[in-house]
Amino acid sequence: MIDIFTIGVFRFIFLPYIIGIKISAIIICLIRKKLIGKDKIFRNSIYAIIIVFCVLLSRNLGYSVMNYLSAKPDKVYSEIKKINDSKRLIGLSKDEVINLLGEPLSKHNDNPYIYNAGIVTNYLFLGENDFYEFFIYFNENDRVESTSIQPRRGG
Repeated sequence: MIDIFTIGVFRFIFLPYIIGIKISAIIICLIRKKLIGKDKIFRNSIYAIIIVFCVLLSRNLGYSVMNYLSAKPDKVYSEIKKINDSKRLIGLSKDEVINLLGEPLSKHNDNPYIYNAGIVTNYLFLGENDFYEFFIYFNENDRVESTSIQPRRGG
């Protein structure tokens, strides 16, 4: 006997395909009158092309959207993202950065400083975690020149 959870998982996995089929059905209904009187092979070819195009487009867009919507950042990632996006560290000295964020996890020849930037959990793929690092780059005067958030390498 199939339980409700299994049905929900399959519905979630195949949702983009189902949407693509529904969209193709709508398009076929809209153009059906224009194809009356055309050769049956031509009509069926057009229908097949519409169905394949809609399903593939819906699949590609659907999984990207579902992946984006199911990704939930933790509190650290949200705060670091706000700091990065606001560019409020630009122009600060190394000491000011350390006073604000604490000691960095890593200093590569004092440039860049690397901090933990948190975790984004993707619930679409059974709780897969993506770990991020916050990079702070300094200019020749030891002032913050730029910042970036990047996926942790090897993690």
